[in-house]
Amino acid sequence: MRSLADGNGGGGNGVDLSTVRLTPRQAQILNLAASGMSDKEIANQLGIAHRTVRTHFEKLFKDRGIRNRSQAIALWSSRSMAGRHARPADECPYPKPFPPDFADCPAYQATQMITLDLSHRPLGIVMTCRHLESRLMPNTNYRWYGACVLGDAEARRRWSNAVGIDRLHDISTLRQEVSALSMPYIQRLLDLKNAPVGDNPLAHARQVRGVVDDFMTKMTALLRERKAVLDQLHLPLDACVRLLGIAINRFVQQGFTESEWEVPDEVLVLFPDDVRAYFRPGRATGSIAEATLRDQNPSAANS
Repeated sequence: MRSLADGNGGGGNGVDLSTVRLTPRQAQILNLAASGMSDKEIANQLGIAHRTVRTHFEKLFKDRGIRNRSQAIALWSSRSMAGRHARPADECPYPKPFPPDFADCPAYQATQMITLDLSHRPLGIVMTCRHLESRLMPNTNYRWYGACVLGDAEARRRWSNAVGIDRLHDISTLRQEVSALSMPYIQRLLDLKNAPVGDNPLAHARQVRGVVDDFMTKMTALLRERKAVLDQLHLPLDACVRLLGIAINRFVQQGFTESEWEVPDEVLVLFPDDVRAYFRPGRATGSIAEATLRDQNPSAANS
């Protein structure tokens, strides 16, 4: 880490923000200032008084020996550049959104995600991974990253081997069939969500229910056609149908914005133990869970 000693950022005293512990508010202000915002713009962004921003800068000048605003921004930018490669171990390293044929990650499980506009209205559907979630960057309260619920690369490898590489592939293939069949129905529900309800909300609700009922009829027929595959994967047909019914009803009730959620306990118990780790991956990455899965799933021996 360099210390600015002359020029516009000069201080002559070797000031180095990489060794300074800043308050969360100071870090926010410096980050916004480094992006080119004025003090007034920063105040509006953070919902604080303009004078509060100036007070934070003045405290930095006094306590850290920083000469002016330009030097503070330069030092902060240097610190940010130096720490840019220190990423969380559980961060998903792959580009998003995932392409349709993505296969680089052994634990990848494609699922649908609803995108929203600035007014939180659904825009459309993109593919993501059911293991991907947003988490705060360490030591910040304003920066987020895409984390894998399984953990780091080694944890992803352990989980995929524990569940079984072949089984994951077969489940993924089945999920793609389900997604392809469900896509038109999801789009119809989104269209109904965006359409004006008018003077007859009951008629609108009946339209939604009609789409849901049609979806369940077609989906149940598909799963019955694939019963041999379900049996091979230890996925009981009745449990899968019930899970789909809960999922589509929850999707409608929560405003068409949530496409992935944790399987309820009362449904999870309908599946055998060796399948539960698939639905609750975050609870099955330890060595005990892995050993249990291996004992119950002979196809997982290819680690």
